[in-house]
Amino acid sequence: MSAVGVDIGGTFTRVAVDGTVVARWRTDPDYDRQLAALAAVVPADPAGIGVSVGGRVDPTGRAVTVALNLRGYEGRALRDDLADAFSCPVRIAHDATCGLLGEHEYGSLRGADRCGYVTLSTGTGYAVRLGRGGHFVATTTEAGHQLVAGNDRPCSCGQVGCLETLTGGRALERAGTRLSDVDDDAFWRDYAAALARGLANFALVSGVDTVALGGAVAVRRAGLWPVLRERLADILTYRPLTVVPAALGEDAPLSGAVVLLTAPEGSVLH
Repeated sequence: MSAVGVDIGGTFTRVAVDGTVVARWRTDPDYDRQLAALAAVVPADPAGIGVSVGGRVDPTGRAVTVALNLRGYEGRALRDDLADAFSCPVRIAHDATCGLLGEHEYGSLRGADRCGYVTLSTGTGYAVRLGRGGHFVATTTEAGHQLVAGNDRPCSCGQVGCLETLTGGRALERAGTRLSDVDDDAFWRDYAAALARGLANFALVSGVDTVALGGAVAVRRAGLWPVLRERLADILTYRPLTVVPAALGEDAPLSGAVVLLTAPEGSVLH
């Protein structure tokens, strides 16, 4: 029997079986069609399915409550629907939380007691993990929707001035060009400055001392790092923050979805 990991992102979905990616497709905004696509690739009689989803999950871990880039998934009992379809244990969590679990288990956050994970992709997700060994709490925060002074851009969440409008891929697409493909040094300096402020606020409020950056933007933009670290050093004079690339890259949420299956009950807050 196989352990299955599923990463349902705002743009792409991927499925891994026993650690090997077996399928990837553009996420279907229609919930029922997406479930049918999963049914076509998940093997029979899986031992369990862990799901990373680009949306917030209700406190019971059953249903997607808010998915700004996948509105058709809101209010749907994803955990129960998959458990009924495959007759196996299923756990689901926000993709930032899963990325955090993956990086702490296998990547650049191993051994860290106070750490965070940030995904820079379709949206901007932040998660925090506090605790040692199996005694920890991990949860997604709303740091991507912190309000930035002087920012008058409307966000898909309904607020005006969210950090995500300055760092999220979908919010910053230019005439059909993906954010990761934008080639403009001035743009990326401004991007790094906005991200540095957001990371500084996240660290100061949550108490983390190490943050891993993942997602398509962080992975593909090597030139982002020197400017980001310089800006952080200028801002954080009170408490320094170590920022590192996610060692698992874009695979962090997918790996974390499998880790989720064995995470202690109560350790992951939705």
